[in-house]
Amino acid sequence: LAEYRGHPGLQRRLGANCRVNISSGLHFGSVIEGAIGTEFKIDASYLSPNVSIAYTVERATRIYGVSILVAESVIRICTPALATKC
Repeated sequence: LAEYRGHPGLQRRLGANCRVNISSGLHFGSVIEGAIGTEFKIDASYLSPNVSIAYTVERATRIYGVSILVAESVIRICTPALATKC
């Protein structure tokens, strides 16, 4: 990322002080995946309340000021050793 951030084209377009922030919300649950579109363009679509929960967890990263937030549903499926690190 540091190399990309220093790219001259990006610097000209966005300015030297531009920062990219990435956040992730991790949630575990089932979903239904389906292809939606035409013969020329197909997009994947995911249907489940779990998708909305994952989105909500990701949005909560801004409230807590963190980059990654892990829901309890993920902690439950982790090994005990890994769960203590979350």
